[in-house]
Amino acid sequence: MKDAYILCIETSGPQCSVALSHNGECISECVTDDAWHHSQYLTQHISDCLSKVNLSIKDMHSIAISHGPGSYTGLRVGSSTAKGICYALDIPLISIPTLKIIAQPYVKDLSVGMHILATIDARRDEIYYNIYDKNLKELQSTQSHVLTPDSFLNFRKGGLYVTGDGAKKTRDMLHNSGDESFKYRSSYPSAQYMTELVHNKYISKKYEDIAYYSPFYMKPPNITTRKKPLF
Repeated sequence: MKDAYILCIETSGPQCSVALSHNGECISECVTDDAWHHSQYLTQHISDCLSKVNLSIKDMHSIAISHGPGSYTGLRVGSSTAKGICYALDIPLISIPTLKIIAQPYVKDLSVGMHILATIDARRDEIYYNIYDKNLKELQSTQSHVLTPDSFLNFRKGGLYVTGDGAKKTRDMLHNSGDESFKYRSSYPSAQYMTELVHNKYISKKYEDIAYYSPFYMKPPNITTRKKPLF
């Protein structure tokens, strides 16, 4: 297969990040730490990311996005932007589960028998999570979980490498259990960790149906009714 340039967009978490994949290698990246301003930064990040390597959006062979779960607004911004580009250029859309993006950079750090617990903070004592083996294979479907001191008891023999922005909350909840078999690394999903994953999907032609694609929100958005009248 000829060289493949894939633009990767990650807007499920507080950071807005864009990366450019060339045959699975990250060759350009833009990220902001200004949390929850995806609509403000995304298109500029795309432009800057391409400019760094003297490419244009028309050079892209595919657009990839983080599939969720995560921020409802962030996922909507990312998916609508990606779908618009795919429609305009007639190129395929690829999605990658957000928790797999969170887990990807830490697979190499697993010791024998360990698994990765990728987490997203879902407020209070709840997390969204999935568990991966050393080959980044999902061991279950993505689930929500209310943490208790007895959470993940069945993994304490082999140990877990807990990552994501729910890692600190998980550590705090399990701190008094006396178990030292878990490792913790707080992190956010980033587009740079999508590049290898999206290339593998691209060469396998595992594309989304652009017309019907929708991100995985896990739960409906928390929309409240305004109590005070507008006028």
